[in-house]
Amino acid sequence: MSIAGAHTELDTILSHPPCPSLIYIHHPHHPSTSLPPLPASCAAGSSSGSKMASTTTTSTSTLSAISIDTVEHHTPRLLLSGILCKITGDVDHDVNTFDAFKLVLRGWWMNKQSGSSGSGSGGKGKAKVRVSGNGTTDGNDGIDVNGHEAETGQWVVIRITKAERLRSVLGNGWSVITRLSELTGVPCTVILCSTAPWDHVRPHRGDAPEPVHIYLPPPTKEEIHVALLPGSSHPLYPRFLELLLSTVLPLVTPPISELHHLALSLWPIYTATLPPHLEMALLGTNSGSSSSPDPDNPPPPLNVNIKLLTDLKSQLSLSLASAIEDLLPRHIGSTEFVKALLPGPGKLRTLPKPPEIELPTLAKYLLVAAYAASYNPAKSDIRLFGRGTGPDGKRKKGGGTRRAGYGRTRIGKVPQRLLGPKPFPIDRLLALFSSLYAEHAPRPDDLLPSLGEGYNDYRSSSSSSSDSDGRDEMDIWGGRGGDAYLSVAQLAAKAERKRKRENERERRWDDEVDGIAMSAKLWSMIPQLESQGLLRRTSPQDRLDNITLRCEIDYEAAKTLAKELRITLDEYLYEASM
Repeated sequence: MSIAGAHTELDTILSHPPCPSLIYIHHPHHPSTSLPPLPASCAAGSSSGSKMASTTTTSTSTLSAISIDTVEHHTPRLLLSGILCKITGDVDHDVNTFDAFKLVLRGWWMNKQSGSSGSGSGGKGKAKVRVSGNGTTDGNDGIDVNGHEAETGQWVVIRITKAERLRSVLGNGWSVITRLSELTGVPCTVILCSTAPWDHVRPHRGDAPEPVHIYLPPPTKEEIHVALLPGSSHPLYPRFLELLLSTVLPLVTPPISELHHLALSLWPIYTATLPPHLEMALLGTNSGSSSSPDPDNPPPPLNVNIKLLTDLKSQLSLSLASAIEDLLPRHIGSTEFVKALLPGPGKLRTLPKPPEIELPTLAKYLLVAAYAASYNPAKSDIRLFGRGTGPDGKRKKGGGTRRAGYGRTRIGKVPQRLLGPKPFPIDRLLALFSSLYAEHAPRPDDLLPSLGEGYNDYRSSSSSSSDSDGRDEMDIWGGRGGDAYLSVAQLAAKAERKRKRENERERRWDDEVDGIAMSAKLWSMIPQLESQGLLRRTSPQDRLDNITLRCEIDYEAAKTLAKELRITLDEYLYEASM
């Protein structure tokens, strides 16, 4: 079903009262700006605000329809007041709670019903409308318990785009929007539009009714081709669009606006090496070709043949791959992209490297740990990051040993680097940060072994032997054997004292790392990295426990940061490219 089919289905649903109280439109392949418009029966109501004068051809139902966006109305006051202002046409409504919103909306509806009954009843007088204690409306207009009007068929249509943000706007009680008709006593239909499926948006408490589902499938290749074709009248443009869509659509299905952005950026590169021809004026000002043809001496028309199309396809191959990886996610601007990849004599066609990330050392360790947490399964943390004491008393560090085939992707399983980053709890981030920082961060001088640290061990272990056989202190510490004069027990005692000193240094270093991990300085860096787009919080903003994050940097950026910290990133990745 295309957008036109979804519009027809929505028009059919809203043209036959009583309408459902909740409709959910799932549009993962379309932006909210390209959603199907409200049916023609709603147009008059939506444009006139409080006037309800649009009559459908199949019934005498009258509609008042509005559309509101949760990005613009991002607080409860803005959302509820915006709905009232658009429905009633009165900009003076300012409500902060749903109870106040319900009273204003119900009062407006009763006034409209009283006015319409008095003017259209044929001299029978005004209808008596009564609101009962449970929120239902009784009277001559015949509104049932679900808020639907049986006789006159009048109702309100409210469309809310980006409905997945309702939980962050209204909190956990946002399900009142889904039951608006029942709670207010006003017959209305709420249309929720979101790119996420209903199972990911529905309230956790299960107190929302099951909506009528409408799914907008991705546009077909023919529909996209028709939508992009007016971009140029050049005879090569249909061939260029065919090459672009055949390459991009099997990999991703971006909105048509994104494909139009790709076409505008790649078209100058595709036509940069064309010879002078009669249709040069149709290339546009952004093309890499020269000026328009001379009207007095026009060149011949362009001869489109197999050799020309093959050469142009080969010329665009590098730019197509770079456009999908860098231009589509907006890692680089369109002008800079065209300037870097436009072919020229002796020119090296490479994309400019992104600017280096200027971050403090602790933030770099946080990002490397966040990247590992996003792309590694939690079960691999002990093997890759575990730090413990072995049977010989020495500290065993993670990241150094990998068994053969560890992390190898099984046949039929998509690697995680292709699926994208996964969210992780903040406790796991701090644990991986502590392991990386304790392993690779430079230690203070008081936690490093000194040059003459074992001198007293030699003096104490060899004091008795020096008195018995006449060997001096220089014979023991100097270059004539040293440990060769010590007994096995003395060597074991010296090794034990050395191990104790190392364990004491490790304990003090671990305490210092734990203090850094729980410091306010480190925790304040997490919101800073979120504001820079390097981390993204996936849990609600009002949640203080079980905070989940997601790393937004790619492999190359993480590898660059790890190289600055002298860390081999592939040793800490479950699916390492090594």
